[in-house]
Amino acid sequence: MKILFVAMQYIHSARWINQLKDTEHEIYMFDCLDSPIHEDLQWTNYTTNWSKRKIKLIKGETFIKKHFPSLSEKIQSFLKITAAEKLHELILEIQPDVVHSMELQSESYPLIQVREKINFNWICSTWGSDIYHFSKEAFHLKRIQNVLKNADFLFTDNIRDISLATQHGFKGKAMGSFPGGGGFLVKENYIEPLENRNLILVKGYHHWAGRALHALKALENNLELVQKYQIHVYAAHPTVIAEITRLQKEYNLHISYTARGIEESHDALLRKFGQAKIAIGISVTDGIPNTMLEAMIYGAFPIQTNPGNASEEYISHKKNGWLIEDAENSQEITEAVTNALTNESLLAEAFEANKKYRKILSYAQIQQKVLEAYTIIEQNLKNA
Repeated sequence: MKILFVAMQYIHSARWINQLKDTEHEIYMFDCLDSPIHEDLQWTNYTTNWSKRKIKLIKGETFIKKHFPSLSEKIQSFLKITAAEKLHELILEIQPDVVHSMELQSESYPLIQVREKINFNWICSTWGSDIYHFSKEAFHLKRIQNVLKNADFLFTDNIRDISLATQHGFKGKAMGSFPGGGGFLVKENYIEPLENRNLILVKGYHHWAGRALHALKALENNLELVQKYQIHVYAAHPTVIAEITRLQKEYNLHISYTARGIEESHDALLRKFGQAKIAIGISVTDGIPNTMLEAMIYGAFPIQTNPGNASEEYISHKKNGWLIEDAENSQEITEAVTNALTNESLLAEAFEANKKYRKILSYAQIQQKVLEAYTIIEQNLKNA
């Protein structure tokens, strides 16, 4: 098939699209945000540097975009070449068999405008909070429903979203639930025996979704237990870094961190998952976090929030991980940390139980299933 991917330039998109490299499919790449092409996608037929102003920047544009998004959306075509305009042009030029938008907001909304003018076959991928969170906001709800009622095929990163998509008008064919970036190339030599592990990992997001400060509070509530551990917070937002600094000064805790936007390499983070005893991820909304799956694959005991019951698709509570039902309740997280660090049999059983995901979620296994899904899509289009 000739496939036009509409996707952001980050690692999960690149990993997914690279599953189709060296296949019979002809791959085209477009980013509605016009970011530079990801280094791992330079083998594709990509379009960049397309966004141009029609008139000079006028006073108040940024203010309108921030405070009146619906109005901003309506006037964009007068100000600059929009993603919808360029996509319309590209689809007519390329004549793809199917357009695959990856992510529901920035990469799918422009296609609604194109669909009003021309017909095309449409695959949509939803990740994380794309439906679960944003459908609760009036601005997004109508647009999400417009995308879903027009999409012909759907990939999700969790089973929950297949049901939500149907509730919001999706009538196409659901192709299944897969990790957002495809499968994992598991580096077995990174996986330390449980008895050698002396690291606590914390996801450092604290913003509209993440609640890392509550995770740090839970560690502070377990001072006697955590003082003998190394603690590492990855992708920490500024408020989280400030709290880390306080904890270091007050309690002399051994906490290292990387700042959001200046993160360590993915490989370095995987090494840490392979050395960690527990890995904490706290958020009020999400799908299936790749970091949760990486923790499980690399033997770290996951303490993970369960928004919309997505995490329980992989974690059985108090068996192969610990589910947090209220991301705002630091006491619930405190209890989880206490139990995980004082119950060696719980961690040992989880370590053994999660070994199966090294195969189930391996790159080869997931790639095979994903390619089979694209074959089914191709057959459906030929039979239509």
